[in-house]
Amino acid sequence: MSVASIRLLAPALLLATSSLLAQSPAKSPAKPAAQIVATDLIVTDANGHRVTDLQASDFTVLDNGTPRKILAFQTPNVARPATAKPAPPDAVDIVLDNVNTPDIRIAYIRQCAEDYLRANGGKLNTPVSIYHFDGKGLVLAAGPSTDGNQLYQQLHGTPGAQRPYLKIEGFYNYTDRLQASLNAIGAFLAHEATQPGHKLVLWIGRGWPLMMNTQSLADRKQEQTFFTTLTALVSASRHARVTLYSLESARTADERTVEWEDYAIYLKPVTDPMHTPVGSFSVQVLSQDTGGVAFSFSGKTSLAETIARAAADANKSYFLAFASPLDGKPDQYHSLKITVDRPGLTVRTRTGFYSGQ
Repeated sequence: MSVASIRLLAPALLLATSSLLAQSPAKSPAKPAAQIVATDLIVTDANGHRVTDLQASDFTVLDNGTPRKILAFQTPNVARPATAKPAPPDAVDIVLDNVNTPDIRIAYIRQCAEDYLRANGGKLNTPVSIYHFDGKGLVLAAGPSTDGNQLYQQLHGTPGAQRPYLKIEGFYNYTDRLQASLNAIGAFLAHEATQPGHKLVLWIGRGWPLMMNTQSLADRKQEQTFFTTLTALVSASRHARVTLYSLESARTADERTVEWEDYAIYLKPVTDPMHTPVGSFSVQVLSQDTGGVAFSFSGKTSLAETIARAAADANKSYFLAFASPLDGKPDQYHSLKITVDRPGLTVRTRTGFYSGQ
């Protein structure tokens, strides 16, 4: 990455950071000894089926390898008895990425979203909203509603969006799109933090630019800005109770994005404030960080079916909280591992968190 690209990215990162940190709780003059960390999680069996009948005693929480006591626990909505205190249903937000998706695919992903809405007679199990991501950020196109047919009519009646950035791939195209993506997700997380309940955000498109094969010439101040922005994004998604899913938009194997699978290079947690790869900001990596899934193209599954597969997690997640002792320094990375004391079950949740946020 050149010096010019660093200067282009910095304003977007600062903007995203400021909007996210604005949602952080006000700091008390007294320094607490610990912070409360809450997370949503999905449990599946060997066949990938969601398991919803577990209790707090079935879980073990490891914070940097150290067991923590579960202080609060909620079972999935679908398993909660009628006599229990009602909880807001999970919301599903579908984002049609018109910024990072080639024109030839924009109509396709919109059609697949409409197919998902009309499946099963249009009956949806939880409120769904549809957003266009364009030059104005995330713009609500339909919903929220549990009536898929109504959502289809609303979405189908909106004008088709076009890519608001350069149509020719290149350096400035990448930086413009990454700026827009970071600003959009930052503003969206800030809004979702004001809404109750757990949200599943399904981001459909080609993915954000990974900026691979570039050399970072950032100075220490710029590197710190990158790190601060990343920690703010990760923390804001947790406070907003947002689980992010990224869905590759290819129609055929020939249309697969070359860079899509390369996000795995950046899955290693960022622990050094002086080394934050730009690829760490990709929507695929953020999906993994928040406990979601990066769905690559599969010739066996249509995009509409993949949308349904991701949305099927709604109302099937557990919620728990624990106390984590604060470190001597802020923004220290903590790995998070949650296991179930039953054979054959797998937990999917956030990969970690940053202390003091």
